[in-house]
Amino acid sequence: MILAACRAEGHPGIARAWPELGTTMSVAAWGADSDRVLRALEAAHDSVDRIDSLLQRPMSIPPIDSLRRAVRQRTGVAVPIDSIAYGYALDRAAMAVANAVDSALLDVGGQYYWLGRPTHRAVGIPDPDNTLRTLGVVDLQGGSLRTASRRNAPPGSARSVTVLAPNALAANAWAAALLALAGGCDRALAVAPEMGVVCADSASVRWTTGLQNRVSLPAVRAP
Repeated sequence: MILAACRAEGHPGIARAWPELGTTMSVAAWGADSDRVLRALEAAHDSVDRIDSLLQRPMSIPPIDSLRRAVRQRTGVAVPIDSIAYGYALDRAAMAVANAVDSALLDVGGQYYWLGRPTHRAVGIPDPDNTLRTLGVVDLQGGSLRTASRRNAPPGSARSVTVLAPNALAANAWAAALLALAGGCDRALAVAPEMGVVCADSASVRWTTGLQNRVSLPAVRAP
């Protein structure tokens, strides 16, 4: 996922990045007390580091188990725990910084979480079959945005599903489940009409009414 634009906050931002969960975790945060912001960033990193360690062995994590059951009841898709670890880690990191910063942008493995007052950040949805192109751009005003995709998707199947949700675990789990649904975008959008969902197949890019006026498509180039 591509962060296409980022508006500056009132205070200078502090950014950090670390290797975690087999990918990169990054946090940019804004606040009046820079020392407090730095401590919050380290706390966020420590929380994700602990989750990374926990996931090295089989175990039950109640929030993940509960959401997996809800997703399976609604879609029939059993989402693997390791495929939604990014979302759970992001939520824990957001909790670690919430009371110490004015706002923060967190990213684990290309999943974003905006914490703070509503804002406008343009997040590009990459084309899984051409990394130089985007399928569209979503206006991220708050919450978490996750894209699940697959290359060379067969005709009639979804090749990219982006979910915007209030928390990262939900965005992660629903994006994974909706991509796996038989029936492609027609079924994905029908199953989750109340969610913020952008679905792309070989024919078009469509989204739920909750994202009306918050999704833009790239201009069509003349042949």
